[in-house]
Amino acid sequence: MKKIFYLNKLAGMLCMSAVLCFAVSCDRAGKDEGGGDEPTELTPSVKIATGESGEDFLTFTLIPENAAEVRYMVLPASDPAPDAAGIMNEGKSADPVSEKEYTAAELIPSTGYVIFAAARNSEGLTSMVAKADMTTREHVPIVPEVTISEIKVDGNSAFVTYSLKDADAAFCVCLPSSEPAPSADILSADGSNLPLDVSEPLSIKNLEYEASYVFYAVAVSADKEYSDVASCAFETGKPPVTPPAVGDYYYSDGTWSSGSESPLDGKTVVGVVFKSGAADSDLSDYNAAGIDEIHGFAVALSDVKDNSDPFSPKTGFEWSDSPLGVTSADQDDFSGYYNTVKIMEAIRNIGGSSDVVSYIVDFYDSQVPAPESSTGWYLPSLGQLKELYNVRSEVYAAFDMVDGDSLYDFSGDWYWSSTESGEDGTVYKVNFLDSGLVVESDDIARLWKVRPVLAF
Repeated sequence: MKKIFYLNKLAGMLCMSAVLCFAVSCDRAGKDEGGGDEPTELTPSVKIATGESGEDFLTFTLIPENAAEVRYMVLPASDPAPDAAGIMNEGKSADPVSEKEYTAAELIPSTGYVIFAAARNSEGLTSMVAKADMTTREHVPIVPEVTISEIKVDGNSAFVTYSLKDADAAFCVCLPSSEPAPSADILSADGSNLPLDVSEPLSIKNLEYEASYVFYAVAVSADKEYSDVASCAFETGKPPVTPPAVGDYYYSDGTWSSGSESPLDGKTVVGVVFKSGAADSDLSDYNAAGIDEIHGFAVALSDVKDNSDPFSPKTGFEWSDSPLGVTSADQDDFSGYYNTVKIMEAIRNIGGSSDVVSYIVDFYDSQVPAPESSTGWYLPSLGQLKELYNVRSEVYAAFDMVDGDSLYDFSGDWYWSSTESGEDGTVYKVNFLDSGLVVESDDIARLWKVRPVLAF
């Protein structure tokens, strides 16, 4: 009996199971055919792929799936971890559809951070929290650079061309070369601001003329790191030249000062200016004398005299012992230096002599040395003697201040010029009379006075 009961019970259970299977099958068939409820939304999620670590930034990529909204947070590892709801409420919005890279900036170097992210689908279902650990790199201090490329000088002004790299500020100072070099911290504390705009040279003005300086510069980075102190030495130029005026004193050092005042203390007057600036009619090559620019012409304070024999001093000199025919024949030019050079060359070629030139170039210069910046003493041309006569009042006034000798003004005192009057051995001579300048041609063998001049 028990066995029959068990078989009946088993048959009933199998029958009920068949009925349930049929019902489920019919329900699926109905949904597949569009009848009944929509399928449930898929679960949202977000993944984090770490990227680059910088000193103050991190990059990472968010990879969303089944999401309508994605948000993320980047927090120091020491902060409490947020839950998914906190991320969705307070986090930064991200693209819920596409895989994209994001950057967290303004972070602290050498610090651990955690990136948290969460996603939510359109039905409001929130994903699990995704997270990734990253650490910013150790900070490497920025060391700036300053480079001085060039310093150009114009008189007592200097113009500095420089460049800067990684500079948050820069400082400079210009010191006399005799002073010690400043350190970087002293330079930044006491120096002047060096403009960060390097498009124009820095100008430094009102320096001393003819002085040695050193320009120093230092740069400071945002990390307060100093560059090496850059330096460049330079020298300022000569002071501007005030053109000499007729009657000015001309000194042994090649300078001059106004003849309307007393001569400068500590200086030796060797001549008086009788013409300012260069002359238009002048054949002289002053470059050969090392002179780039002619500032003027000066006459010596006295005639050439040889007092080696006190009983018979020599005051008159023979122009030449042979006809030369080598000088300018222009009676109005300023070619005295040219003429003197030509006379010297001709005398060397023919083996002759010229008392006039030798006594000026050798004897007089040994007594009154001409400045290095001049041509040296030479025999004036006829045109130069005419100019000297025209300005004799100003010149004589300066002579009176320094015990100079006026060119004698009576008929017996003739002065040789360096201008030949012909190829027959004649040369022009002049006589400084109050009534006027007398010009005559005379034989080269005659003995007449000589008054040297020079150009400077």
